Amino acid sequence: MTRAVRSRLIARVAARRRGEQGLTLIELLLSLAILAILTGFLAGGLSMARQAFGADRASEIGSETSAAIQTVAALVGSALPVRFDGAGPKDAIGFDGRGEAISFVGLSEGRSLRGGPQKVVLRRSGGDIVADFVALNGAAHSKENPEPAATRVVVLSGVREIRIGYFGTVDAKVKPAWRADWVRAERLPDLVSIRIEFKDERRNEPATIVALRQG
Repeated sequence: MTRAVRSRLIARVAARRRGEQGLTLIELLLSLAILAILTGFLAGGLSMARQAFGADRASEIGSETSAAIQTVAALVGSALPVRFDGAGPKDAIGFDGRGEAISFVGLSEGRSLRGGPQKVVLRRSGGDIVADFVALNGAAHSKENPEPAATRVVVLSGVREIRIGYFGTVDAKVKPAWRADWVRAERLPDLVSIRIEFKDERRNEPATIVALRQG
């Protein structure tokens, strides 16, 4: 091979390599555009996944909260218009309603608790709503016959505040109205309003109204 032919081949190969080096401006812009589109799809997919997870979690929290509030409402709705030793004046029933606590006599069906009448105290303790149950055996309490120990159940957690209201009248001559308390009365209130506010505002629901049996 002559020197001239060899020089032409070397020049041709060098020219080809120079043309293959790097990307053209159009190819670079096109690659960046495709990368931006793919990144947008990925970000959108992640955002939709987060929203779907948040919605599912919120629905789950709402269902759990509603069930717990209904449990509280059913517990208050079990109040009986009876009295017990130490309840107060002779004609007063064993129902003591305050703004953040309520105590009354309910009747246990003997499932998780001992059957028979129970003194129930529902109140807020820190960030929880707890219910204390004490069995009533009808006997006077003394050193020989002390009051049974309370069984405590945590009904709700993560609570910031509980507000309880009472509707009715303690005097037949007075028109029924909402009251902040119901203490030492001869009858139960007609309605009890229970409003629970949680630290997690997503759990907040409207007040629950409970109707009580008068007899």
